[in-house]
Amino acid sequence: MTFPEPYRARPARRGDLDALVDLCGARDLADVGFVDPSREEILEDWASPFLDLERDTIVAETSGGALAAYGFVLVQDAATQVRAVGRVHPAHAGRGLGTALLAELERRATRRVAPGGSSPLRIDVPESDEAASGLLRRRGYRQARSSWLMQRTLPADDLERPEPGGISFRTATLDDEPAVHALLEESFQEHFGYETTSFEDWRRWIRDSPGYDPALAVLALAGDRPAGVSVNFAADDGIGWIGDLGVAPRYRRRGIASALLVRSFAALAATGHHEARLGVDAQNATGATRLYEAAGMTVRRRFDLYEKPLTGA
Repeated sequence: MTFPEPYRARPARRGDLDALVDLCGARDLADVGFVDPSREEILEDWASPFLDLERDTIVAETSGGALAAYGFVLVQDAATQVRAVGRVHPAHAGRGLGTALLAELERRATRRVAPGGSSPLRIDVPESDEAASGLLRRRGYRQARSSWLMQRTLPADDLERPEPGGISFRTATLDDEPAVHALLEESFQEHFGYETTSFEDWRRWIRDSPGYDPALAVLALAGDRPAGVSVNFAADDGIGWIGDLGVAPRYRRRGIASALLVRSFAALAATGHHEARLGVDAQNATGATRLYEAAGMTVRRRFDLYEKPLTGA
């Protein structure tokens, strides 16, 4: 593909990481007036077993080598959905880059869907990015969901530690990874956009993700049977992340999720983190947003998910 002059297109490279962090920071300032750390998020995307930098990513580069835009498509199960991300540096806005980038992402997504098949292309944009949401609507997308980035300060000494009857808790180990994976697969079956992941792919992704430490994961047990888990991630900036928190359906409504969350806060605080964050589907069917709000978490940012159906070429 070609971007409008004077930009040229190429795949992203690992050496672009610092420039992409700067691009995302500038985008944050334009969208919400503050900068959220993006280095770990970019590296986590790149760690996905379903993302190939050469095949799936694209940057717009100026003649001087500055990065003006970045995007990628991520396809795990093309029959379920295709996800895409696109960002344009605000200094290069209004020059047709967003339109060109979206068209290229759609082209690549269409090529990943089976010929004659149909699948939704889904793109998250900050709620405050009116230019991006307007572009998507003009190209036939509809808003399907919203998600929240939530936060709270640590330590969480204001919270009582729940003790659900018949449930014990311990730190997970590498040996627990098969059970953790199976538990997360079972817990998230009914979630919007759920896609089954093999244990091998999940283990590769999580071990390559920045900040992964099995010692930060909290496992809930009913006897010797896994009932729930919270997989948490460290970060150098003092912000810890609740990555995935799930409870098997047969063990829900017993206070296990709340107990896992409070213990996750404690684990992150004990390792020097002063804040905990997580992302959640604002329309989550299991009541996760109420759980997090009850634990003192507040909404830091909102994102809107847009989608439109694509037919495979």
